[in-house]
Amino acid sequence: MGKLIIFGFFSLMAILSGIGIITLKNPVYVIVALLSSLIAVAGIFFTAGAELVGALQLLIYAVAIAIFYIIVISAVPWQKAKKSETHHRFEGLISLPVVLLLYIEMIVVFLLGVKASPEGEIAKLIEKIGNAEVIGAILFSKYFLAFEVVSLVLLVGMIGAVLIGRKESQTYEDDTT
Repeated sequence: MGKLIIFGFFSLMAILSGIGIITLKNPVYVIVALLSSLIAVAGIFFTAGAELVGALQLLIYAVAIAIFYIIVISAVPWQKAKKSETHHRFEGLISLPVVLLLYIEMIVVFLLGVKASPEGEIAKLIEKIGNAEVIGAILFSKYFLAFEVVSLVLLVGMIGAVLIGRKESQTYEDDTT
């Protein structure tokens, strides 16, 4: 029962932070809401018994990606970058049912746990060799191609963000001279 209460707390925190990401106007507040959401998702992973995934969530997203966003926010002159006061709130509100469905799916997965795996294979492996070793073995054998494709997509996204930030910075420097 205690795990369910903690899971509910982290879920509520993630939902409220997600709503903050969509509705807040100031980019700094959006980053704080994003960081809060990432920490809440890591808490959900820890509560579900996926310690490695929770630690990776904290290290990769909450630290590295959030710091990257902070650097982009500090590098781009936001007062000049605002061309209009419109935010995509309508799209955010339309995506809310999809996000809620994803949270419902997370709750179902949490409640069913690894017992839902065929014949309890994952539970037996976790008991035998440990949580981190099971994730590594499955990730780098069965899902190796998907892992590499996702890493390439993230690399392209990061390069694109740097180029967009650089172009905007150069554009505004050219406008001021």
